[in-house]
Amino acid sequence: MHLSAFLLPLAASLAAAVPSARASKASSMPTVSLDYSTVQAVAGNETLGYYKYQNIRFAAVPTGDLRFAKPEWPSVESVINNGTTYASQDVDCGSYEDCLYMDVWAPANAKGKKLPVVVWTYGGGFTSGSKSKSTPEGLFDLSKGFIFVAFNYRLGMTGLANSVTAVHQGATDNVALYDVEHAYKWVKKYIRNFGGDPDDITAVGFSAGASMHLFMMTRFGGHNEQLFNKAYLTSPGFVPGAGHHQGEMFWQNVSTAAGCSGGDLSCMRKVPFSNLSDIASDVRQAYGYQFQPRVDGDFIADTYESQLYQGRFNFSGPLVITHEQHENNGSPTSGVNTTADVRSELRTFFPAITEDVIDEILELYPESDYTSPGYRFADIRQSFDLTAHDYALTRALNNNTWNAMVALNQASHGTDQSYYWYNTYSLLPSTSSKSAPAAGSGVTIAGNISPNPTVARKMQKYLLSFVLTANPNTKWAGDKIHWPKYGANATEIVFNSTMYTMEDDLANAKSLYWNKALWY
Repeated sequence: MHLSAFLLPLAASLAAAVPSARASKASSMPTVSLDYSTVQAVAGNETLGYYKYQNIRFAAVPTGDLRFAKPEWPSVESVINNGTTYASQDVDCGSYEDCLYMDVWAPANAKGKKLPVVVWTYGGGFTSGSKSKSTPEGLFDLSKGFIFVAFNYRLGMTGLANSVTAVHQGATDNVALYDVEHAYKWVKKYIRNFGGDPDDITAVGFSAGASMHLFMMTRFGGHNEQLFNKAYLTSPGFVPGAGHHQGEMFWQNVSTAAGCSGGDLSCMRKVPFSNLSDIASDVRQAYGYQFQPRVDGDFIADTYESQLYQGRFNFSGPLVITHEQHENNGSPTSGVNTTADVRSELRTFFPAITEDVIDEILELYPESDYTSPGYRFADIRQSFDLTAHDYALTRALNNNTWNAMVALNQASHGTDQSYYWYNTYSLLPSTSSKSAPAAGSGVTIAGNISPNPTVARKMQKYLLSFVLTANPNTKWAGDKIHWPKYGANATEIVFNSTMYTMEDDLANAKSLYWNKALWY
């Protein structure tokens, strides 16, 4: 994240404490005992007011027979986990198969308390990202009254390979979603050891990470336990169109290239991770394949917007959900130059779509509203990939939600992340040099932005007020405008340099049509 030159006096004093936090002798750092491991803080101190416990295994290493399988509980560890015992700080599931780790940031005085818990889930199009992408130093500047948790989930080929052949042989589809579910079960089981309240969990997520929580709400057709108590979701992204055929053909193409005839599962579990990832990347680029969660009749009984529309979910709120003004429609889609190209793109994304449904979609997005077919399809994709999801969840919760539109900077996908995660120092500067990931194929996450510190602090206060009190207005009420609930007037707040409220721009026939999932 770009660090602004702006320094709050408090943050400046905290920044001065950070070097000593890193330089502390390992033996002086606190430990937390679990029934399978003892974890030791990797950074932080009493003066700073919090500690970071890094790379806690929340699931067994997903290799061998656990590749393409549901996560299992980790084995007992015989040595103290000091945060770098098993993996580097920035370990991610795109680069390493041994990646199912979690970080817990806890106030120094948290022991024995029951503090609210934030569980953060990163975005990256289900193909990139990690638990260390966004960190809470800026939030801890405002309050030490919460626990922060971030975790990795499997990505790409090992996280979202979907194949009827593989499942027939004993694999599990959509294992990345099971990773997320398992991470929440870990938090429920162990977070009290760090001073957290397992009955006061706020799910916070962006893009694919926000979508993960919609999958959690609708998993098993809504016949499930509620994993979290509150949710603050930003720009949930998910392309819901392709089914069994595409998933199976992708599996067969990758397995053939890997030398595993007929998609043999036992063979695919033996292919070295780096080789498998490279082969999958090549096949994906060759065929334009999308790594997306797919309906499996089990964990994903149907696309989540359809399940929300039909009332098959288990979550009662409270909820905040937000979107960018120009998630994807700020530039034209490359290669879409005619109306025929628009139709072709829709067939690519939705193989089962019928011509009458395409006709209805084009009527909702009339050609006369756009300067080119490329802009027309970009706006269509913005709806089905991103913004229609907000409206689906809002309507499912009977408009009893807080909604926002982000109109900051270019207001493209991910612009708000530089604001929510604004900070003036880093406890442990990232060693990763990776650029901003693509959120799926074709939607790019905004790169580093220099946020307005005043606006960033206001957005952080809305978030933290929600975490601490279940209402974005309660805390720091004098520092920001009142954020009304959506209600019958479809009211949303607009995050920009001034901030104001208006009628929701997503409350329209376009959003409603996508949520019926008639293309499926």
